[in-house]
Amino acid sequence: MKNPWDDIALPSKDISARRIDHTHPLDLFWARDYAGNYLFIYEFAAIETPLPTALPDLSGIRGVFLKSADRSDKSQFVLLLKEHKRWEIFLCLCNDLVQTTRQTTDPAATIQALLQRLSHWQEFLKKIRPDILTEESIMGLIGELLFIRNHLAPAFGAAQAVRFWQGPEGLPQDFNVNSSAIEVKCQTGATASTIRISSAQQLCPQLPKMYLFVVTLGKTTPDNTEAINLPLLVGEITKTLESTDPSDIDRFKDLLHAIGYVDSDRYLDFSYVLTDQKMYHVKDGFPRICPDELRPGVDRVAYSIELHECEPFRECPDWMEC
Repeated sequence: MKNPWDDIALPSKDISARRIDHTHPLDLFWARDYAGNYLFIYEFAAIETPLPTALPDLSGIRGVFLKSADRSDKSQFVLLLKEHKRWEIFLCLCNDLVQTTRQTTDPAATIQALLQRLSHWQEFLKKIRPDILTEESIMGLIGELLFIRNHLAPAFGAAQAVRFWQGPEGLPQDFNVNSSAIEVKCQTGATASTIRISSAQQLCPQLPKMYLFVVTLGKTTPDNTEAINLPLLVGEITKTLESTDPSDIDRFKDLLHAIGYVDSDRYLDFSYVLTDQKMYHVKDGFPRICPDELRPGVDRVAYSIELHECEPFRECPDWMEC
């Protein structure tokens, strides 16, 4: 991930700025002020509608509306990063704003769109983790994104595939696909062939059918041509979504934020190759524990399943090729 502010010379006074994208309909800039702060600037024609006086409270980021120093008929929306070490998160936020406003030209509508996205970021930044996800969480997210890219998107389209993804919103299963619930688990080839089930509800949904999709990964380096990592998968799915409604991209980003993921080159250190994937139809006789089997007073059950005991249940939904 390249830092765009590195290419901007430190000014002796005021600011130095560089246009973000000459194909974008809006005047958006990366900038640095004389103190070296990183800035994101949207410059627009002055409007009669009063500009907001209160902006979403963004942890480590200050936002403000200003009159342009050069032209009285122009106004500016400015975001300033308070700590340089958080530039990757700031860049992700700014890129989100660039993408969100790519189809807008009216300043009032643009400001509304910016404020709406900043409200989403406000909630995310409140609970952001100080570091990247744990390796266990990284692998789990890779498994879910692989399922979206390799199976759901080809069958239903990328936008609908993202709408099926409900695990990040707190549901017991990762995906609800029509009349089926689907839980995705990820393991490495070096570990025992068992998977961890985190609750009695996870394999016992309210929907008529339940499937368990197990992904097996092997560790590799980022330069492997078959390498899979989070920046790659997120980028591919986002690019596919660009041909649909921008709100589909917003939902995808919001789900990633709910998990705690923001783009970072540090995730390249966690690269894998896909070595195996299996789908199991979870039905009567499948090794699982359901809530109605628990004795009164038993709560928060977690258990492990030996995958070799699941082989008789190998079966895919009718929309998926095995």
